[in-house]
Amino acid sequence: MSSSQDSRSDSAPRKAPLTDYENLTQSADFIRQLDAASRSSNPLNRFPPAHERRYREDAREKFGHARALTSLLPALMLVTSPLWGQPLMNPPQDFIELIRIFEFLLIIPLCLASAWMLWRRPRSVISETLFMVCFLVLAVTLEWLRHRGTSMGFMLSPSLSSCVLVGFIVIGRVPLREGLAFIALYLSFILFSDWMRGPDVPTGRSRVDWLVEIIFIGVVISGAMWNELYSRRNWAAQQLLKSLAYVDALTKLPNRRAFEQHYEAVARHARREYKRLFVALIDMDHFKNLNDRHGHDYGDGVLVEMGLVLSDFARRPLDMASRLGGEEFAVVLYDCSRADGLRRLEELRRQIESLDLANAGTELGRVTISAGGIGVHADVPLAEAYRLADTVLYAAKHQGRNRTVIADSITASGAAA
Repeated sequence: MSSSQDSRSDSAPRKAPLTDYENLTQSADFIRQLDAASRSSNPLNRFPPAHERRYREDAREKFGHARALTSLLPALMLVTSPLWGQPLMNPPQDFIELIRIFEFLLIIPLCLASAWMLWRRPRSVISETLFMVCFLVLAVTLEWLRHRGTSMGFMLSPSLSSCVLVGFIVIGRVPLREGLAFIALYLSFILFSDWMRGPDVPTGRSRVDWLVEIIFIGVVISGAMWNELYSRRNWAAQQLLKSLAYVDALTKLPNRRAFEQHYEAVARHARREYKRLFVALIDMDHFKNLNDRHGHDYGDGVLVEMGLVLSDFARRPLDMASRLGGEEFAVVLYDCSRADGLRRLEELRRQIESLDLANAGTELGRVTISAGGIGVHADVPLAEAYRLADTVLYAAKHQGRNRTVIADSITASGAAA
């Protein structure tokens, strides 16, 4: 690989393969955001854009089947209306025929289509949009039928339209923003409808009707806010737990579990693209001496500094730096040559040395690292890559520490390439 290719491999963005821990091994800032969101009492809080999209997708999938059943409720009520509607309300025959037209030509097909889409594709934005359209059409239809019924001498309660809000927003667990937009459209339509009828036509809502409407809307908004708050807090807590399962608590680097999964994922990706991997183990020199001389709190602080440096070291999507345990760290670099790996590890070694962190009693009197790296083909198992990198790291320690040693790349069988 030429030097220009090496340079491009450092900076060219790549799409990372999907893994269980994607978007979980994040920075300390993001983990703090999750922790704050899991305890937040503000339903208007939003996650960073990428995680907001992930939250919306997860919420659609979680509530998709419940929304599908909610979509079936209006259809079920209309189909069974001859059993309960006529005995309870005794509407005129002309009004019954009008309801049947809207029932079979519009409402029931729309409800069934919404339920089918939500059941088959719960994560789809189209499914969620169809769900909203279904209930908005239902609310508008009920309001129009109320006015038509009045002109036929049959009074239909205005609160029926309000019940649609409860079913749609509270039972359907609609996000707060979409719920408020739905309420705004609903209020705009009924105000416009009453205004078009004029003050002399007795189809408008009375003061009591408006009071009931306001109470319904207040209940709906309160329910939507509670749903939003509970859903966001629950999702943030789940993501936080997942993050902590893949993140080292001290350095906030990915842990051994995350490193193992990442290696398997990028190895599959590399096999498809015929690329190679570069694996390195990094060990802090004389770490026991550092703890003995300066104390464990100081040692933890040094590990945190090491984590900060390594988090900047592996910034490409398919690269990863992790803490395996104690003072041992590991790095996997995607599509990285032996020469480029040596250059990058040497830069890392010098950067750690330049921090000038005290380590009394050692040759230099400050914190240093040793690194051993090896280039491998993508079909080399992680256990084999780790064993070979560990052998190279031991050679760096044996040669006097504070140095980088790189071995020749190998094939899957372990032969020199």
